[in-house]
Amino acid sequence: MPAAALLALLALGAGPGGAAREVRLVMGAAAEVRAAGAADPAAALDAAFAALQRVDDRTALWRPSELTTLNHAGRARVSPALAAMLWHALDVSHASGGAFDPTLEPLVRAAGHLGGRPRRLGRCERARLLATVGTAHVHLDPATREVRLDPGTRLDLRGIAKGYAVDLALEALRGAGASAGLVDLGGSSLGVFGGPTTVAVRDPDDPARPPWATFEMEGAALASSGGDPRPGYILDPRTGLPARRVLAATVVARSAMEADALSPAVYVLGADEGLALLSRRGAAGFVLLREGDRAVLRASPRFAEAHALRCAPGVTVEP
Repeated sequence: MPAAALLALLALGAGPGGAAREVRLVMGAAAEVRAAGAADPAAALDAAFAALQRVDDRTALWRPSELTTLNHAGRARVSPALAAMLWHALDVSHASGGAFDPTLEPLVRAAGHLGGRPRRLGRCERARLLATVGTAHVHLDPATREVRLDPGTRLDLRGIAKGYAVDLALEALRGAGASAGLVDLGGSSLGVFGGPTTVAVRDPDDPARPPWATFEMEGAALASSGGDPRPGYILDPRTGLPARRVLAATVVARSAMEADALSPAVYVLGADEGLALLSRRGAAGFVLLREGDRAVLRASPRFAEAHALRCAPGVTVEP
């Protein structure tokens, strides 16, 4: 999900090949890759960006891709990569009670969030489109990778594809010999290894203002939903209405794909249900919200201690 809630600050140690950094436009975002320790840093960066591009080529909705082919035909034998993303998306959808749903494409497109002009859907139109939304409309055979979609159902994997791409890019950096690395897709999906990282939590109302908080992570991945300049961008798949319970949600998990799928689910569910979901999934994180005049950061149990969370003056931390 598009977001601008996080800023990673990583000092990569020098290795045999020194440190390297590059930013390219991939998956509709400014993708930053950093690597240290590789004998050929440029080749390591190229391998990581190639991994990001492969995922984009499979999941893009703005141009022909494997996913648009499936959506148009309604059935196909998909690649192992697309099957892995879809299987994980279905799993998180079931775990979250539908707060995350990969079949939201018809609603997102009708609301103008796929290149159109954003608009609020009327009740009748929303009800008609909601009839095509839900994991019950997706039939995936994991053994054969055959996928069949019920009539009218279309997939949107943007809520998980960036995380999957980050995981593959990190794997590519390791394969190229990097001893430390970072992959950041526009501040919404981030993965690191080989060194501690300080993450600044930007003000969800105005990223130009001082951060609300900072925290530490190492050898993990995170994703953030919210903090987007386009209000109402994240829809609740259960109602088709914009989700508005929190200002932003951030998740730290073992894989970027897991974090990427969980963060919009937490954003939709809100603080209590969302943080409970993270506990059930073995992940951690927090939400940002305003309660009256108070800026509040609600975190999962022991997050503050485990990640050296430090909040700016005026921001209240609630466990």
